[in-house]
Amino acid sequence: MIRKGPDKKEKKMKGIVLMSHGPLASGMYEASKLFMGDDIPQYTFACLYADDSPEDYDLLLDEKMKEVDTGEGVILIADLMGGTPCNRAMMKLMVNPKIELIAGMNLSIVLQLLGNRLSDNYDMKELENVGKEGVLYVNPMMQAAMGGN
Repeated sequence: MIRKGPDKKEKKMKGIVLMSHGPLASGMYEASKLFMGDDIPQYTFACLYADDSPEDYDLLLDEKMKEVDTGEGVILIADLMGGTPCNRAMMKLMVNPKIELIAGMNLSIVLQLLGNRLSDNYDMKELENVGKEGVLYVNPMMQAAMGGN
């Protein structure tokens, strides 16, 4: 899709595909719409289920990437490094330089990417850091805030 930026010029965006074992990617997709609205262009998901072969998942992923790529490339976000969705995406990355891949999906990464994409900010290292910083053990913070040990 082409969006108009603040300068009223048309802007093209990279597509985004969330990938997971089971329905995690569809859940992330639905959750992100609570924050970003229902009309998120060039954005979809590809879920791998127990009865899917790796080859079936390849076909699904190809279809989903084709849906969201208008020529600028695709950002793939996988649930787990070393799992089938990520491994299959890595194979595609080796032959397509317009693919970028992040493993370890969480909602912080997805929301940051969706927001950044509106301003053409595709800093993958920043997204990696956002994901890491979004994982916190909250109890010590709460204890400190309540004056406890």
